[in-house]
Amino acid sequence: MGVNDTAIAGSADCQRRALTNFFKTRFGQDENQPVIHSINNSAALGRFDWNLTPRNSIGVSYNFDYSKNTNQTFDVPTYGNSANGIEGPSKINVINGNLFTTVSPTKLNEFHMSYSRENRPRNAVSSKVPDTAMGFATTFRFGQPYFLEPAIDELFWRTDWSDKFSIIRGAHNIKFGGGWVHSVNTQVFRGFFTGRYIFSDVVGFLHYASPASLGSGYGPRAAVCGNGTWINFGQTCPGGSAPNTPMLLYLQHAALSGPTTDAAGASSIKNEDYGLFLQDSWKATRNLTLNYGLRWEAQIFPDPTLDPAKTAYGPYLSNPLFPSDGTIHNQKKMFQPRLGFAWDAAGNGRSVLRGSWGIYNARQNMLTQVGAITTNGIQQQSIAAGGFPGGFFNTAGGDLPTYPGVVVPPSIPAGTLPVGAGVTVFSKDYANPRIYTTNAAFQQRVAQDVFAYVDFAWSKGVHLTRFINPNANSVLFKNLGDVTDTVSSAKSLYRGVTFGVRKRFSRRFQLEGNYTYSQDWDDDSNERDPFTFRYFDLNRLYLEYSPSDRDERHRFNFFSYWELGKGFIADARMQAHSAQPISPDPRKGADRNSLRKNNEFFSFDWRLQRPFKLNERFAIVPQIEMFNTFNNANNVNPLISPGLFNFDGFLRQGVGDPRQAQLSVKLTF
Repeated sequence: MGVNDTAIAGSADCQRRALTNFFKTRFGQDENQPVIHSINNSAALGRFDWNLTPRNSIGVSYNFDYSKNTNQTFDVPTYGNSANGIEGPSKINVINGNLFTTVSPTKLNEFHMSYSRENRPRNAVSSKVPDTAMGFATTFRFGQPYFLEPAIDELFWRTDWSDKFSIIRGAHNIKFGGGWVHSVNTQVFRGFFTGRYIFSDVVGFLHYASPASLGSGYGPRAAVCGNGTWINFGQTCPGGSAPNTPMLLYLQHAALSGPTTDAAGASSIKNEDYGLFLQDSWKATRNLTLNYGLRWEAQIFPDPTLDPAKTAYGPYLSNPLFPSDGTIHNQKKMFQPRLGFAWDAAGNGRSVLRGSWGIYNARQNMLTQVGAITTNGIQQQSIAAGGFPGGFFNTAGGDLPTYPGVVVPPSIPAGTLPVGAGVTVFSKDYANPRIYTTNAAFQQRVAQDVFAYVDFAWSKGVHLTRFINPNANSVLFKNLGDVTDTVSSAKSLYRGVTFGVRKRFSRRFQLEGNYTYSQDWDDDSNERDPFTFRYFDLNRLYLEYSPSDRDERHRFNFFSYWELGKGFIADARMQAHSAQPISPDPRKGADRNSLRKNNEFFSFDWRLQRPFKLNERFAIVPQIEMFNTFNNANNVNPLISPGLFNFDGFLRQGVGDPRQAQLSVKLTF
């Protein structure tokens, strides 16, 4: 460092070498080792069926699944060995039961119940440093992932009861019923417990993370001047330029005061989901079938564990500008009508027109809910630190944290509230996502066993989840830091048309191919990441409406199955889609997702097999398979913003799976 700053900054490979040498010398961590993605899964299933009486039958099943998958969190070439996690060891137990009762030849009752208990821990791989990233052009990352610092303890219970009654009366097939789902999630989420450090570049990180005893320009008070000279804050830059810290952002979840304990991340929340439905399939004429129905659902959210008036945002609850009342409003008005029809124009199966329309509501996930339960500034608070031109900030007060340490909030007198605490809330007018969807399809037989079809889909989403911060720079609520407000103001619109040909199995082969052109637009594609605010300007959210992160304008699929003779069977599959969008960096306004990534996809896969029958019940089937036959790159790039600020819980980036061939033998019976 120092004399080598220019050399390090000029080469990504030099940066890699400097970083791996630093972590090995300073912390004894070898970040140059191969990353082995081991998968260890096993499952067991048992089932029992019993005809109780001629009219009643029961079925009970039990399923157990065990998994422990190491280094399954990140797969990015520029990440060190320590930037990864272990999924598991997970132990999932599920019991299912079904009771079928034939009331009469035209009446049937179906009762279902299930109970599951899922122990789903996640751990960071061994590391002495927290989540640390640096560099825009080439992003390096080391240390325990911020959401696994160092582990998550999670236990999930789910109980499901439902009943459905069917009646056949004349041309009508009527069904009605209801259900109840009880979900409990108990966990200790240690996310951000040891902080997440984000630095502008490798040289800056090396200066900041080195001991301050090395002299001026090292340690947490290190700052760089406009001409590249390193000083400490409090000293003057040559020429009078403003000094800047290389640490762009530091995030930490902490207790109210003192060191963070498990109590800060502990939660046990439950959801109650209810549903009722009534539907009818009516064969109105010989060639016209109508389907119609109505479904009602409700989602009951957990109550706050702390009286909102006693939270860090309690003094602002009477302020009409504060976006929340401290609760998550239950959703009890999710009425969802559906309509559909199928019309065989000539009554001979040659020309069929189908259409449907419906409203669908989505649940809000428990991951999003728990933030509003625990991050209230008392049980847990968010601390942010970083730089601005000429200086730095720390919402907990004091200097920037010393790497690889954490900020320890100062003790506060009993009965007082913290200043600068970040909190998470749900908006007063929050609503669960709602989707309006319409589909129209026409199928025409063009030859014996060959059908051509066209399908149009239109889907509009409203009340989609968005995360905003109405308190940027503490402009509205002076004693609070960031206010992560969970709102339902986002929207989406999908329009797609599919053209296809399908040949049913006959004359020893079948095939299907289709092409889809679609446009998928929205103004916020983020529904699960409350740690980033992805809008350009909170006061001009209309600038966000553009192709969604998922948008793939062109998709092509082909499948075929062939009986070649002499007992040989072959099948082939081809998949292709165009690239997804990405935003320029930096954004300038109405340019969200105006560029395209290099993640277009094409793969041709095939299999050849030849069964050998041992007797009437057993057969041995040798087979050869090849995937990605033409070895297309198929780059994997899920990023929607610079990788330096990525907060995904799983990330794979780089070249996709290469050409692979597989020889295998299976026993069928």
